[in-house]
Amino acid sequence: MRKYVLTFLGMCMVLGLLSGCATSAKRAAEAAEHAQKVMTALADRHYKINISHMHPLRGGSRSVSYSFSVEVKGDTLVSYLPYYGRVYWVPYGGGKGLNFTETISTYEEWEKKNGLRHVEIGLKNEEDTYLYTIEVFGNGSATIDVMARQRDQISYSGEMEVK
Repeated sequence: MRKYVLTFLGMCMVLGLLSGCATSAKRAAEAAEHAQKVMTALADRHYKINISHMHPLRGGSRSVSYSFSVEVKGDTLVSYLPYYGRVYWVPYGGGKGLNFTETISTYEEWEKKNGLRHVEIGLKNEEDTYLYTIEVFGNGSATIDVMARQRDQISYSGEMEVK
């Protein structure tokens, strides 16, 4: 009787290990597919990054709602970002801040180590000149640094929307 119990327990352990391996293989395949979608979106220059946190130069990090985002549509950048920091010059009436749609002047993208993609987007509107530096990991998590001539630098973190 004891022999059957030990055999049964041994078979249960083997089945548990096999199912765990199958699950991890499935997760790895899903992660690779997700990374491929992220890279394709970056290559096509059609992607949206939903913001979850902002990190001002002065003060602490703040959580924000997912309604804020940065979207690249070919040669256009749609920026809808909250701003918290020092502004050195503002047009009469307060200006647009970091909420605008503008044509991209410069766009550079390259791969860093471990599948990290680095994107630099330069643009100018009637209020300021901006440099958006975006770093996207294969899993879709991203950081955005915004540097402007008339504002303190601010950073954001969030997730890329993958379709």
